This record gives sequence, structure tokens and C-alpha cells, in this order.
Amino acid sequence: MHRVECAAVARMKDAGRAEIDVRWGDSTECRVTLVAESFGRPHLLADLTEAIATEGAEIVSATVEPPSQQRVRHTYTLQLPDAAHLPALMRAMRNVPGVYDVSRAQHHAPTP
Repeated sequence: MHRVECAAVARMKDAGRAEIDVRWGDSTECRVTLVAESFGRPHLLADLTEAIATEGAEIVSATVEPPSQQRVRHTYTLQLPDAAHLPALMRAMRNVPGVYDVSRAQHHAPTP
């Protein structure tokens, strides 16, 4: 796939290759991985997943690390209807009692 202004497009046309129009859909869905840091307490997982659902996000995957010094790390991969919903979602997760931080996961490139 090339932009119309790409030099390769002219070469392909000159070589007799047919041009095919492509349009992107109107979908604005967004997939994001968030990490919630919290103090352990009963019903914390239920409260966090309820906050996520209330904001209209779909949980694609979730992991909860075992507590360490009464602190728990939750990692959620979420599908949002629109990237614009991300700040409200993160705010809703931070408002869950016991949660003290919510951030986007940092993905590191594998080392050779």
C-alpha cells in the first residue's frame, strides 16, 4: 500500500500495474495495555473490572501479580471504543479505593 504521492506509485503505473483505491474505515477503536498499582484489599479486582466496564472498555486480557508488601500490580489489555476515552478510563481506575497509580504499560524491545 502506498500513498498517492509516493514515487513507487508512478513506477508501478508505468509498469502496467492497476491502481486500487483503498479507504480506511471509520473505526476509532483503540487497544491499550494499562498497569494499575494498588494496595491489596478484598474485592479490589471486582471493583477495578467494574470501573473498566462502566467506562465501556472491553477486557481482552488481565493478569494480577501476587501481592508484595501489601501492594498488587494488575495489568489489563483493553479494547476501547475510541482513544479519546482513555483519560476518563484511567481516571475511573484511579478512583477505585486502594489504587494509587494507573499508567500505560511500557513495552521494551527484546535484547539480542
